Amino acid sequence: MRAVLRRYFVRVFIALFAVSMFSLREAQAGGGWVAKPGKGYLQFGYSRKTADVVWDAKGNDLINRNAAGDPHYHDFRYSYFSGEIGLFSRVSGHFLVTYLWGYEGFKNTELEENFGLSDAWFGATLQLQEGGWPMALRANIRTPFFYDQHGPYVRHLYSTENYRRSDGTVVRDSTFLVMNNPEWRGLLRYDYTLAYNISHSFLNYRAWMNFELGFTYRQGAPADEVPVNFELGYRLPLKSVDPMLKLSVNIVRSLHNESRSVPHDRFNFPPTSAYTFNDASMARASLALLVPINDRFMAQAGYGQWVWGHGARQYKEPFISLGYALGAGN
Repeated sequence: MRAVLRRYFVRVFIALFAVSMFSLREAQAGGGWVAKPGKGYLQFGYSRKTADVVWDAKGNDLINRNAAGDPHYHDFRYSYFSGEIGLFSRVSGHFLVTYLWGYEGFKNTELEENFGLSDAWFGATLQLQEGGWPMALRANIRTPFFYDQHGPYVRHLYSTENYRRSDGTVVRDSTFLVMNNPEWRGLLRYDYTLAYNISHSFLNYRAWMNFELGFTYRQGAPADEVPVNFELGYRLPLKSVDPMLKLSVNIVRSLHNESRSVPHDRFNFPPTSAYTFNDASMARASLALLVPINDRFMAQAGYGQWVWGHGARQYKEPFISLGYALGAGN
């Protein structure tokens, strides 16, 4: 069944993506509104995801502790650069590139570190309908291009150089840690997403909503997913600043069709594990304040919390960003 879905989805994705091979837009923004040719936005942002609790396969809280009782901890600090640009009438491109400062391990011990480029998303959006209820179809690919290494996944890279002992003999040394593998900075492998978007403005354009429903084919062991995203925004009646509040809910539902892990996969949980990230479902809620600086710049600050899940970390995520409008006022 998964092979059939894969063939069908890849054909649809290629057909849409061929509309714009060099497209540039953030993976989860814009809704049914699509940037006009030559217009769009660029965004620089920073977020910090921390968690020491996971949901097990049944949705119960689980804390993995060492012998000293310290919980296993994630501290992932991301910077990102994203954007959208209108390419043709009703067609825009988008991108999202991330950089990670990653810390992982048991609290009160020396955390394992890994810094560098992480996952990136590229895709195109086709507007299906304009007007009061704009609709769009979005095609997206997540790629590990910036950190992928040749060969199977291993968490640590060791020296395999010849080593000269104090007595002059030369031996093959493979015990010296050179670096933590760049491949643990992301999910590895590729994702392909096709999503339907619909949007609407109301309260005399003081409020808006976006809704997205999609399907994600995931390469390798991770199960395919159904992403659902909802966004509700409201412009506060403060004319001197004109700020906006935005509530977002992001849901990822696993289709539970994960396959057996192979050496190239990022995660390989044993069959007896209480949970597996390869079959994870989760929901995230966030609230953000957006403040226009002028007709081109927009500042944003907010907080996100993972509120439900199975086989997923319970992350907390404060974030900030600065957006720049392309073609504003033209």
